[in-house]
Amino acid sequence: MASPLFELSADMRTGSERRRRTHRGGHHRSQREAVPMPEPALTTRDPEPWMDSAPLLTGMDEVGAGLLDSLDAMQRVAASAGPGPLLINAAPGTGKTHLLVRRVAYLVAELGIPARQCLVVAASSTGAARIRRELGTLLESEAADITVAEFADFTAENSKVSAHLRAAPELGHLFVDDLPRMPMRLYRQLMEHRGPAADVTAAGDPDSALCAGEPAAFTAFSEQFSQAHVVRLSRNHRSPAAVLVASSQVIEPISRVPGRLTQPQRPALEGSGIGRFHAADEADEQRFVADLTARLEEMGVDSEEIAVIGSDRMSVAEAADGEYRVVCLTGMTQEGWPNTPEARRELYVALSRTRDLAYVSHTGPGSPLLADVDKGLFSPFGMVPVTRSGPEQPRLL
Repeated sequence: MASPLFELSADMRTGSERRRRTHRGGHHRSQREAVPMPEPALTTRDPEPWMDSAPLLTGMDEVGAGLLDSLDAMQRVAASAGPGPLLINAAPGTGKTHLLVRRVAYLVAELGIPARQCLVVAASSTGAARIRRELGTLLESEAADITVAEFADFTAENSKVSAHLRAAPELGHLFVDDLPRMPMRLYRQLMEHRGPAADVTAAGDPDSALCAGEPAAFTAFSEQFSQAHVVRLSRNHRSPAAVLVASSQVIEPISRVPGRLTQPQRPALEGSGIGRFHAADEADEQRFVADLTARLEEMGVDSEEIAVIGSDRMSVAEAADGEYRVVCLTGMTQEGWPNTPEARRELYVALSRTRDLAYVSHTGPGSPLLADVDKGLFSPFGMVPVTRSGPEQPRLL
């Protein structure tokens, strides 16, 4: 049995015993039982999962050898496609950015597209930095001729934008990461002079766009490039199976991509369920977060690899630009996380950032969204509600 992370406080034990004595004698009694938190079951997997590739399709083993070695079958099909409109529509953790970078490198190194004619646009500075770094590794000095920018570089207020960046149509080969998050103003600027057969590759997950209604840029791309080749990736390389299944259950009722299936690539690990902390009060919840963070750091998890999301901490929008070994969602109450499309989408996005462990915590019964997740995916601890049956009353024969 896993050892507890921290001892239960005297108040928690006393309160639990008091409730047991108060309700003794009934038939079906709702109680709370003090359950210690198990030791975090961190995986021993290499955090970079791309070395394990799926079997390749017949005839694809020699395509892009070297540059595309880390891609699975469907990723390699997309990365090695010739120039032209291409849409990569896939859920978080399926390797959209990884694929996009290797497609750029393949077109430059293998198909001879001039690097100086390539423009790669990412939603954030974090994404742009990653793309620059990976292109540098793949193409070395030639990568310096590729223009990599973020959405914010195109704002009128940004004086750093160079003339050739504003004249984006001159950069004939366009690659867009996180298309659903692109403002329509920027979409129109980048696509205005591009015909239906233009060399444009765009990647993104419509369900991850934290906006009401359909993401405008994603919809516009489908209309403008109606003949685009569409690739859907189905293998999630990032999240443990329990987290992946939970996020799929949360988003299913409002998914913008109905019928999409995502398979966990990583094996289901014992003890890797989503930790659910039932807090006695807000102070108890704060102690849990402090104790969890301290224990994880003792185990070698850097503080930057832990995302604590809550009203007075990191927001879901801030977390959406990264991935973390551990994601902890606090304040998941009925009031804070109601059963609305907006809250569902935020929970889906937050869970999808998880690379190792996920936790949710709340006072009271918790968010109604948690009821849509199979109970078996949770590992409950803290003051856990339990229903006990009282002694059976004698019956007349």
